Amino acid sequence: MNPLSMIGFMTIFRGIVLLVWANLMFKAAGHFDPHAASWGTVLAAALIVFPDFRSWPRLCIAFVMLSAGLLRCATSFSEDTALLFAVWAISGVALYFHPASYRYLGVGGVKPSDTKSAGSAGATVGSAQGAAPAPQPSVSAVQAPKPSQPAAPQTTVHYDFGENKRAPRYRFADMTGMSETKKRLLAASQDIIAGRGKPRNGILVFGDPGNGKTMFAEALAGEMQVPFFSIAYGDVNSMWVGEAVQKVKAVFSEARKLGFGVFFIDEFDSFVKNRGGPANGMGNGSNQDRDLTNVMLTEIVNLRGTKIVLIAATNLLDDLDGASVREGRFDFKVEVPPPDFEARQAILRRSIGEAIGFEFADAAAIEMLAERWEGFSASRLSAIGDAVGDLRRDGEFSGKVTFDIAVRALRLLQGRKGALPENVKSIDEILMPAESRNAIRDLAFKMSNVYNLEKIGGRLPAGVLFLGPPGTGKTQSAMSLAKDSGAAFLKITGAEIVANPAAWDKLYRTACDIRPAIIFIDEADGILRNREFSHYGMLTEKILTTMDGAGGRVRDVMFIAATNYFDRVDSAAVRGGRFEEKIVFDVPENEDMAGYIQKAVDRLSESWELPGSIHAMLCERLLGRSIADADAVIQKTVDAAAVRRLREETTDIRESDVEAAARAVLLTPGKV
Repeated sequence: MNPLSMIGFMTIFRGIVLLVWANLMFKAAGHFDPHAASWGTVLAAALIVFPDFRSWPRLCIAFVMLSAGLLRCATSFSEDTALLFAVWAISGVALYFHPASYRYLGVGGVKPSDTKSAGSAGATVGSAQGAAPAPQPSVSAVQAPKPSQPAAPQTTVHYDFGENKRAPRYRFADMTGMSETKKRLLAASQDIIAGRGKPRNGILVFGDPGNGKTMFAEALAGEMQVPFFSIAYGDVNSMWVGEAVQKVKAVFSEARKLGFGVFFIDEFDSFVKNRGGPANGMGNGSNQDRDLTNVMLTEIVNLRGTKIVLIAATNLLDDLDGASVREGRFDFKVEVPPPDFEARQAILRRSIGEAIGFEFADAAAIEMLAERWEGFSASRLSAIGDAVGDLRRDGEFSGKVTFDIAVRALRLLQGRKGALPENVKSIDEILMPAESRNAIRDLAFKMSNVYNLEKIGGRLPAGVLFLGPPGTGKTQSAMSLAKDSGAAFLKITGAEIVANPAAWDKLYRTACDIRPAIIFIDEADGILRNREFSHYGMLTEKILTTMDGAGGRVRDVMFIAATNYFDRVDSAAVRGGRFEEKIVFDVPENEDMAGYIQKAVDRLSESWELPGSIHAMLCERLLGRSIADADAVIQKTVDAAAVRRLREETTDIRESDVEAAARAVLLTPGKV
């Protein structure tokens, strides 16, 4: 017999038996109280409805019983009618608690389909009442495939995401600036709520980390005066196979219960990884990732037509599965850029003020900082106050926060200054023509005092070209400039850009992140060569476009290029606004070289015995040579003497050591 038919038969049978039994008992007692029967009806119905009111058959029965009981309280029925209602209620209670009902009616929310699928799909969302683990057939270790994750416990689980719902703490009025982003978000949400014509939903917000995507979503909820419900990948991630999928379904079910609200999914790229990768649990194409992506995309579509505004945020737009970003899932795409000028001012003022007091936040300095720090994230600007507070705590300054103090605080946050070696010479230690040294000194001074320089109308050059013969100190001077000015130093060669064009983009992004910075292009004539004779014209244009600032020139990033062949450089590279300032390097004057050699000899005499002729011999061979040649010959002379010292335990430098060093380095037999 069909199970439901059997239960129906049992119900009728029990009802008849109970009716006969009740009639006999009441007649034997000789009296009957209709009011007691009415209230018994109400009580019986309550016992039906409260254990699981979501079961619609019991809800219907309870409704009938309650209606009859309430009607009986207000009117007068015959005793037989009241008794019949009471017996029906008692029968319903008996049916609810009968063991046969557990299997076929799903007592406590466990339906037949739940028991069958519990082992294969992981934990099931629902009520936890009366749920018992379903017995599973044993499988041998040889036959069973080894899962990448342990199977979920075979129990019925109710996932509670109540803590993820809250009243929004912000409104757009709490966020200064960024009017365009606010306008686009509000317009999109109004279109979703209005639901005119074809339903639209889904706002995908993207941009660099730290620019406030989560705060914008919560402020939108505050602006609409609706609840804010947010989840991140950590809220649904699980060690059990299939449980993350069930949690995602539960999350969307919880979101739909809001009726009106903003549903925010953070770290969206973690939910919908690209399904084009290799399968079998490897890379982005693993089975777990694909299952999670599939259920996420399905639930997003099912959310359409509701009054729930779905917002998903990602820092990695290119890593999302292609199907997730198409229209029909996300009809609106809004970039959240770094804070604009007005927002940067407000963030800096609040950050510094909250850290050390608003009276120490100098308005003029904050305005200049906000102007220079375009492109910095909101999170970095918000952290400036803590770094300023650290400087004040350490006694580094007192009084108001000046431009220079804020730049020092920024450097603390950045935590790096590029790849500048420790033993970099100062500008005065480098042997170069006096005119070139003065030009570099002036440049370092301007970089160190850029705030005051710009206040009176001055500015730094966009780019500087160091030109001259090989070994004349161009690279050393660039590093010395960075050291004396406090700028970060980032170096790349023309050959590296040719071999890997993406390296230039990466270096430029780094420079913008740790500015003030110098980008030094060594051996630049290869990559900046006249495009009429170059095979790398597109790369040359890429560099020049970066300098021009297609998206707006970035302040405090200076470009310096060094070349041995100025006549080969493209004329477009050396025009105004690019490598506009030129500093010429040449071999040192004889007097300068002689002085340089004398200092070297004096240092050597502290550890070696030198004949008086050594200085004259070095001058004879090094005058007219580059500083690189001079350093190499002196070092080679010491090397020769050191080898002899190890072998023979001598302590002198001989003329033969100088001759051997000059012969090895200079390769000019006519002079040696």
